[in-house]
Amino acid sequence: MTIMSGSRSRAAALVVALVSGVSPPAVGQGGGTQPLRKTDVIRLLSNPLISRSEVASLVRRNCIAFRPTPRDWADLREFGADAEVLNSIDACANPSTGSRPAPQLPLTAALLPARLNVTAGTDAVARVLVRRGELPQVGIPLVLRGSAAIPGGPARDPQASTDASGVAVFRFPVGRSLAMYRLTVVTGSGASMPGTPSLDVVVGPAAPAVVTVQPGRVDLRAGDRGPASLLVTVRDSLGNVVAGEAVALQPDSPDLGLTADARPTDSLGRVTFVFERSAVRHGGRLIVRVRGQVLSTVDVLRTDVVAPGTTGFTSGVGQHGIARTRLSDPLVFQTRSILGRPLAGKLVTFRGVNADVTPDSAITDTTGTARVEVTLGKQAGAALVTATVDSLQRQATLVVEPAAPIAVVIERDGTRVDGGSMMVPAGATFVVRVSAQDAYGNAAATPDLARLLEKTRGRFNLQSQLLRMMDVVPDAGGAMVTFKPLGTGQADLSIAGVTVSVAIVSGR
Repeated sequence: MTIMSGSRSRAAALVVALVSGVSPPAVGQGGGTQPLRKTDVIRLLSNPLISRSEVASLVRRNCIAFRPTPRDWADLREFGADAEVLNSIDACANPSTGSRPAPQLPLTAALLPARLNVTAGTDAVARVLVRRGELPQVGIPLVLRGSAAIPGGPARDPQASTDASGVAVFRFPVGRSLAMYRLTVVTGSGASMPGTPSLDVVVGPAAPAVVTVQPGRVDLRAGDRGPASLLVTVRDSLGNVVAGEAVALQPDSPDLGLTADARPTDSLGRVTFVFERSAVRHGGRLIVRVRGQVLSTVDVLRTDVVAPGTTGFTSGVGQHGIARTRLSDPLVFQTRSILGRPLAGKLVTFRGVNADVTPDSAITDTTGTARVEVTLGKQAGAALVTATVDSLQRQATLVVEPAAPIAVVIERDGTRVDGGSMMVPAGATFVVRVSAQDAYGNAAATPDLARLLEKTRGRFNLQSQLLRMMDVVPDAGGAMVTFKPLGTGQADLSIAGVTVSVAIVSGR
């Protein structure tokens, strides 16, 4: 059989003709012995998945159905036949020449290694060494069969060819699921290599990234006894459980009363910690560490401990009342736990400053509240009531107002002079401040005092021989009164029944 020309265009035309021709007899995989036609050999040489060594092996096994001419040899070389292929064809075409090569050793493959441990979500890298006898084989195309069946793996089985050292390298994704996959190494034509083991790819979890704890909070009350348990589950960033991982549970403070513990997770990524409820001295936090990193915390709450933010007076604060009178409404004090729940049965003590409290202690009811009646003190201004529950204190501020005025106070230059005496120079005016006072000594603001004094000015001036009332000016609930001496001597200054003895002396 001949081919028209040795040019590249003639080779391309021949390939087209071969592709449209009759299919060749089965070779390579089926173990058939039908001799190969020239078109069969060219088909094999044109297949990039079949190595030249495999083509030579098929020629030696099946032999050929044509006697090559010089033109045939040229065509075969043009399609990539190497010395091994050409020698095999020549040996089949001329069996009597004694040039038939000795049977070659079969291809063998060694996995480097035969088991791969790969992290989920990453790529596996598999290496295969192909040899014939002890000699590494170059350019052998291989396929890693079964890889395409991996969920999240490659779309089709990966292919690779051996390099100068006889090693083919496969890189392929292994998906996100934990599993073990068994893959098979075959040649590019799909033929297996005797003695080649399967490649086991074990997909394991990534580094621990997420920890869930059940329950997420431990509630305790004084007197609680019995075991409390925490179920910890460790997962990687993809949600896969992490088995055999050491988990440490540590209190945030030694005062919590619990000791640190560490245990490995089981095959489901879980580990259970147990502690005695009565060992907890107060609330705090348990810290979950994996590989030294804090991945979760658990609050340990004493539900019978008052919460500072929600415990205190809720009603009656800021009331006004007259000195030594009882407030119309009681003060209401509430206690709440750190969970916001009412705390019943708590002892609350009350103490007053410028106030009397009744009772001085009370037990909170089922709503967590206690009430106290308050009688204001004598001193006008602020009154304080302090409530104490456990170690927490809260204060309520009240306002004490003066009682009804019952007396008049006369002051000169800030000094009280009513019922006493003072000395003034003749001819020079002087000013006194007149104000009212309740029964407890509190200044009682009297807005009408200046007006009342103004009404008495005419009568005062008619009756007084040595003093004249010149002016009356209101002053913060009292009045500033200006007098002028008319001579020298002794005069009594009487205002609202209060008298001051005034000695008027010569001004020189």
